[in-house]
Amino acid sequence: MGKKPISPEVELELKKSRETIDTIDHQILELLNQRARVVENVGNIKKQFDAEVYSPSREKAVLKQLCEHNPGPMPTESVAAVFREVISACRAFQATISVVYLGPEGSYHHSAAQANFGRSAQFVPASTVNALFDEVEHHRVDYGIVAIENSIEGSVAAHLDRLVHSQTRIVGEIFIPISHNLISFSELHEIKRVYSHPQGLAQCRQWLESNLPNAQLLEAPSTTKGVQMCQTEKNAAAVASTLAAEIYDVPIQVRGIEDFAGNTTRFFVVGRTAVPSSGDDKSSIVVFIRDQVGALYDMIEPFKRNKVNLTNIVSRPTKQEAWQYMFFLECQGHSSEERVQQAIREIEQISLYVRILGSYPSARGNENEMRRKV
Repeated sequence: MGKKPISPEVELELKKSRETIDTIDHQILELLNQRARVVENVGNIKKQFDAEVYSPSREKAVLKQLCEHNPGPMPTESVAAVFREVISACRAFQATISVVYLGPEGSYHHSAAQANFGRSAQFVPASTVNALFDEVEHHRVDYGIVAIENSIEGSVAAHLDRLVHSQTRIVGEIFIPISHNLISFSELHEIKRVYSHPQGLAQCRQWLESNLPNAQLLEAPSTTKGVQMCQTEKNAAAVASTLAAEIYDVPIQVRGIEDFAGNTTRFFVVGRTAVPSSGDDKSSIVVFIRDQVGALYDMIEPFKRNKVNLTNIVSRPTKQEAWQYMFFLECQGHSSEERVQQAIREIEQISLYVRILGSYPSARGNENEMRRKV
């Protein structure tokens, strides 16, 4: 059956609605330019005092306020996504922020960088985690994005080790839901080979075995590299992000093929300058404890005594002496708070080495509003 023709009355109603939309769009455009002019003035003031252009605590407060006051019907996560790009575009009036991520282009690190900084920042891929930290430490870029843990796989040990020995500071965190897609020019029944990073294949193994039982599962250096291989190989597919499919213009055949819903990766934003308290912060600390009875308890107890909520403990070999460990700790609160400072002072008295890796706005409070599929 053909489509029902639109009556003249309905056509007139559509025309009026579209004219209203055009009017609203012009109003939004004017307000956006008003905002940009104010931001430009803020940038001029910041330059006089050599203040940082990127303010994660301020941006968190802006997004949180907008999400809390959203009356609908626009979904709150859409409001957050739109205004993140508005903030990114306006921030560019002050300066172009450069951000290094673990590449190649289209990786989940790249998606996390765009989710946090918006598309108006300048993004630079790095081939290794050492190269990523070097770019920030040597002032070649402003910030870096590094995955620190996954809700299924746990901590990313190599990244954690490099962070602990870096002179950068943690200035933010990002939670990104990881949604894998089957990407290919071929239809499902034509696919003979599937490429992806080992973790990508592992996180989709049940789906791949059920839906592509005869296909070869082949490891690639990255999820993005798998998509690149699909561009030239017939009957090949990749497991990768939506962003990778968009960048390399390879169609998505099936979305969301991960075996476990809720697979989320946490990324740290690293920079060189400490950020002020947002009122809802976390602090990350590294501690080298003494090899003595009760040392672990003695390290933890000051947090309880000073009413500081300890949220995470990860142990890693120091790689200096056999069986000597360092501990990566996270707690609620900013390092400028007296209770946090007192807990750290007490730990310093009983430990070999203590360093604050950074205090930064907690992303947990806005996670539901800001989360986006990648």
